[in-house]
Amino acid sequence: MNDSEVLAHQIVAARRSLTALDHLDRLAPPPTTIAEAYGVQQAAVRLWDDDVVGWKVGATSYEIQRLFNIAECVYGPVFRKSIFISPARLRADDFNHTMLESEFAFRFRRDLPPRSAPYTRHDVMDAVDELYPAFEIVSPRFTRLMIDDIPQLVADFCANGGVVLGRPCTTWKGRDLSAHPASLSFDGELRQAGTGASVIGDPVNALEWLVNTLGTHGITVEHGQFAISGTITGLHAPRRGQTAVADFADFGTVQVVFD
Repeated sequence: MNDSEVLAHQIVAARRSLTALDHLDRLAPPPTTIAEAYGVQQAAVRLWDDDVVGWKVGATSYEIQRLFNIAECVYGPVFRKSIFISPARLRADDFNHTMLESEFAFRFRRDLPPRSAPYTRHDVMDAVDELYPAFEIVSPRFTRLMIDDIPQLVADFCANGGVVLGRPCTTWKGRDLSAHPASLSFDGELRQAGTGASVIGDPVNALEWLVNTLGTHGITVEHGQFAISGTITGLHAPRRGQTAVADFADFGTVQVVFD
């Protein structure tokens, strides 16, 4: 096995056993660049016994990019068995971490394969039909979030542990998503509020970035897959038994409890 495959096996083993790693440095040199990290991530996807049904976009605020010392967003896969429908009640012990991000999710109604010319914003919007209020469950296979080692975080499926989806909305097109509000509360107590502008100015910017970046890596965005576009309300961890609700105004709500 090459180094990427050795590290991919370590990530997959940790995910299966819910083991929290300190670093990916015991069996092979860890990735030191984002490009190397995607190589490990893609090797781990091939090993993981589940289908990719969606994608996450991370590091979607300029503040986080400065913190990570990177110049663009990052992405990771979302798997079929880690999709949950709101209101969801989940076992906290099934996750290494139970951190939540309130995000717009978008479903693609047709394939967007790699091509020589970049997809435009119009192309991407035309390929999307439904919007969902969503939670990303941020659950790295590490003891911590690894904000000081973004390549290892990216290699680890970009820290995705799952997604909770609310009800789909089909009347969102033509709306200014950069101005659309969302708020996060735990047991009715507000934790943070924001707008779509938190997501590199507009969540559709994150979608456009994702489609074109996946294309440069030879990956097709497939019909029926979805993308979560980045947090509007920061990163927060509810206590066991707390009801977490993200309210996206007339787009609906999404809810989860970790027992």
